[in-house]
Amino acid sequence: MDNVSWEEITSTREQLRDQYWDYWLSENVFSYQWWIMIAVNAGCILLWRFYVDRSRLFEVLTAGFLVVVITTVLDTLLIQYVLTSYPISPTPLSPSFFVSTYVVLPVLYMWIYQRYSTWKQYLPVLLAASFVSAYIGEGLLRILHIYEYIHWKAFYSVLVFTAIGVTVKLTMMGWREFEKY
Repeated sequence: MDNVSWEEITSTREQLRDQYWDYWLSENVFSYQWWIMIAVNAGCILLWRFYVDRSRLFEVLTAGFLVVVITTVLDTLLIQYVLTSYPISPTPLSPSFFVSTYVVLPVLYMWIYQRYSTWKQYLPVLLAASFVSAYIGEGLLRILHIYEYIHWKAFYSVLVFTAIGVTVKLTMMGWREFEKY
């Protein structure tokens, strides 16, 4: 394999940026998939606003921000290593995090976190949500050509979604214990 210079990598990235911008303008913005994503994100924000427990707002938002951090890192890795991709995006940013990373998943995890306080309640709901998100949610996104598996399977998503929920719960429990001291 030939050695590649940093200048060549930068040039390739610039070409990709320009191509992605052209692609986004011609294939994404104002497409029916684009409108679906805008509506789903807006709907999730409205639902969250209506159902959030305001007495625990800081705690619930902290859990949500933790989800954003985890899913941003995971999405970046999945896209960087060409395991998944977002052919349709509400923004011209690549990779696109606004499909589910910044709104839908945090709202889902915040709702589960605030609603189910014990592990006995939390785990079955988390597992059900993980299966539904992976097989139905991602399945619909794939049918709509919003999300694409390249070297990925729905089962992997179930494991990842479950691990995210367990990590969030354990982290929040640890932080609450830390506050006591």
